[in-house]
Amino acid sequence: MEPETFNEILLLGNVEAASRAREEVRKWLGESHPAYEDARLAVSELVTNAVRHARHRVTGQAGAFDDVPLVLRLLAYGGLLRVEVVDAGLSVGEPRLRADPACLLVENGRGLAIVGTLSNGNWGCRSHGREPGRTVWCEIPAIPPSCGEDPAERSAPPSPDDPLPGEPVSARPG
Repeated sequence: MEPETFNEILLLGNVEAASRAREEVRKWLGESHPAYEDARLAVSELVTNAVRHARHRVTGQAGAFDDVPLVLRLLAYGGLLRVEVVDAGLSVGEPRLRADPACLLVENGRGLAIVGTLSNGNWGCRSHGREPGRTVWCEIPAIPPSCGEDPAERSAPPSPDDPLPGEPVSARPG
């Protein structure tokens, strides 16, 4: 089964990006969608992380950075919503969960723990190979458990390392 792309949008990686991303999810899914609240929260966390951690260095200005454009993509397949946030910035290391349970008590650093909970641990990251940037994704159940769907009957999701239909060539692993 081919994934259905709800939509994708280019966002300027600035302080308004998460708010705009949440609004797009509302338009794309509608507030009555069973996964609306979870998708909206996951999008907010992933976009916020990309804004905070992916930067382009402004040419000729030591220590100066500009806003990195981001792509927000939402796909559906086999009872799941896949949220992808693609950046082309200078990211150091891979995103990771904080191991310290006390992180839930601090203001920063809880985003991936929240995404991990919403996606039942089904999230990850892939680098863009030789190109700068990465794609961070998560998959959220889109069908309430009470609908009686047998998880074994779901179609297999695309591999997190395989480019999805419509993915920019520059974002493909190299």
